[in-house]
Amino acid sequence: MNEFVFPEIKAGLYIVSLPIGCLSDISFRALHMLSNSDYIAGEDTRNVKSLFKLLKISKSIKDIISYHDHSSTNTRRKIIDMIKEGKSVALVCDAGTPLISDPGYKLVNNAIEEGLEVFTVPGPSSVISALTVSGLPTDTFSFLGFLPSTKSKKKKLLVTYLKLENSLIIFESGKRLQKTLELISETCNSSTEICICRELTKFNEEIKRFKAEDGAKVIKKMRSLKGEFVVIVGKNETRDFDLKNLDEQLKKLKKSMSMKGSVDFLAERLKIPRKTIYKKALTIFKGKN
Repeated sequence: MNEFVFPEIKAGLYIVSLPIGCLSDISFRALHMLSNSDYIAGEDTRNVKSLFKLLKISKSIKDIISYHDHSSTNTRRKIIDMIKEGKSVALVCDAGTPLISDPGYKLVNNAIEEGLEVFTVPGPSSVISALTVSGLPTDTFSFLGFLPSTKSKKKKLLVTYLKLENSLIIFESGKRLQKTLELISETCNSSTEICICRELTKFNEEIKRFKAEDGAKVIKKMRSLKGEFVVIVGKNETRDFDLKNLDEQLKKLKKSMSMKGSVDFLAERLKIPRKTIYKKALTIFKGKN
């Protein structure tokens, strides 16, 4: 068997992916890069040091740089100057791939503007990992990261992306999960397929697959709401929509939208005549049903 041949480590910024849970998911190249790069730029230096201890990587404390969302322009300038001086800098986040809802964009952008080399050392990502085990369509998908904090902004974003009729990937905290699932249920067809992944690759990994209308039941059955969650929303297709469910859809939308807004939304989403929806809406919103 041939030995592993690693690419030469040149001066530049290296985007290094780390395990999202199971330590043995780290790649051989990532280990080589972390062991041999001149500097490590990490989101939390304490986590970097703990990881290095587990991986038995010897690195001087002075070679580990703190780089996070709130790092100053001076910190980025320092890293850029190191690369200009011929050094290699490995950028890591606490777990997974840097820049995916994690720090790094500004640094990468600055490096490119300065004409410096930026390399990828690919590996684990909770986004792709969750999508592949969800059982939902993978041909086209949109990654939304963490949704906005206000309900109106969340709804606007969901409505916009649901029109694309592809799978949506969302990050969410345990504290906000129930409300987010309720909003998805209000916005999607009740039969839309959902998958929740919690603590992927870790000891407490939990994966739940269900329809949008059953979100509340699933939440109650989960072992815990602690940890990190990835929510996959399947294609919000409407070809097989049953008009008998129109009343139910209108009642859900009534909680957060006007009658006109609800009618307009469903007409666009369900691709059926606005008049049909309007007649039903009158009975729902005027309290006759």
